[in-house]
Amino acid sequence: MIPAKRLLDEVITSLRTVIAPAIVDPYAKSQAFMAAVILEFVSHQVTERSDIESAKQAALDSVFADLAKLLDGAEIAKVDGDNREGRLCGVIERLYSQREKLGEEIFTRANRRIRQALRELLEQDLKVAAQNKG
Repeated sequence: MIPAKRLLDEVITSLRTVIAPAIVDPYAKSQAFMAAVILEFVSHQVTERSDIESAKQAALDSVFADLAKLLDGAEIAKVDGDNREGRLCGVIERLYSQREKLGEEIFTRANRRIRQALRELLEQDLKVAAQNKG
């Protein structure tokens, strides 16, 4: 995925150097240049938040480590692939499918830990929403 800032910069450059100069009508031309100015303003408001992604990855790594201990290396806790959020979905599916085998106490503890991690992920997503709102 292209970072938002880079995408906006590309659109701004296209408006200024390709689209606006090609327009003959002076009113439409000034609108194209003004669109570039507005997008440039928006571009300055967009900041890449690598801290959010790092916090999400740390939350996922933590939940996987905790589940591996809690489930004592059970097949449920096995994670593979690079998509950590997708891996968590797989763990949740396996947890529910093996609920009876695990027993209610272990299932409940694992389920609570997963819910805690999901809240942590949501909090990180809400940071982006809060930043974009103001």
